Amino acid sequence: MIAVLLAAYQGGPCLEAQLDSILAQTVPNIRIIISHNGSDDCTRQVLEQYKKYYPRQILLRPRVKEGRFRDREPFIPASAMNFFWLMAQTDADYVLLSNQDDVWDSLKVKKLLKKMKETERPGHPALVYSDMEVVDEELRQINPSFFSYSRLNPGPGTFSRLLTENTITGGSMMMNRALLHLARQIPHACFMHDWWIALCASCFGDISCVRESLSLYRLHDACLSGIPTKGSPEELLARDEQTAYENYRRIFRQAAAFGKQYQKQMKPEDRAALRAFLSLPGQTPSQRLRTIAAYRLFKSSWIGTVGQCVTIPVTPGTNF
Repeated sequence: MIAVLLAAYQGGPCLEAQLDSILAQTVPNIRIIISHNGSDDCTRQVLEQYKKYYPRQILLRPRVKEGRFRDREPFIPASAMNFFWLMAQTDADYVLLSNQDDVWDSLKVKKLLKKMKETERPGHPALVYSDMEVVDEELRQINPSFFSYSRLNPGPGTFSRLLTENTITGGSMMMNRALLHLARQIPHACFMHDWWIALCASCFGDISCVRESLSLYRLHDACLSGIPTKGSPEELLARDEQTAYENYRRIFRQAAAFGKQYQKQMKPEDRAALRAFLSLPGQTPSQRLRTIAAYRLFKSSWIGTVGQCVTIPVTPGTNF
């Protein structure tokens, strides 16, 4: 069985196009499990209408905000908790995550599934993902490649590399059941659910990429206005100091949480890379450069790699 997990909130204007594109996949019998909470637009009405016409494929699972699924901000964003909730609602063989405002190519699931069959080993976690075409609110092309637009190098998906930045967007990924069972264990802290899933896959399983745009990734006007291309010198200079500090704090908090949760299961080399990464805040820029080179804690671009040597706030290192 294949399940698509979709967290819907204020998604009325775009939701129908995405649901139609998932229902039009060439792989049959895909179930769409949807969490919807608190929307005051037409989201609920759209979902109930689709549920009426596709009762076997559309499953509505509003999130229960209590017990282990209670709100945990600022340690886990609310949007990430929605996906941890959704991951607990299925035991499918293969699971995809969906943004509510994307539009999928009709062959997306088929191509990711083919890549998955080539990648996974029995009993081992596996993740495959694809490129995406970046579009505006009216689905007009901005860039044919999300990788190019974001200046991300999609490979290799090593644990040390993924500690420093997430190169795998949730809406582009497919995971197998072994990864689902591992990654849905709610952590003490994470930057975002897709980054956490990618860390789990890189540390304990296999990752492969389909270097083809298999969906339209919609950027809204608020995301486009005056924002430089990610990873460019202009973007680095434009960063707000307080926002950058908070992002780094969340990144290192996520890394420490990963170590606490999985250290006994980790390979020695990954455990060493994690300890080295967590030591970076307590080092000078020149020390950081040596540590990054020794443990291959590289970002996608040289400017990003060098940038983290000088922009990480100087604080005591974190242990796990």
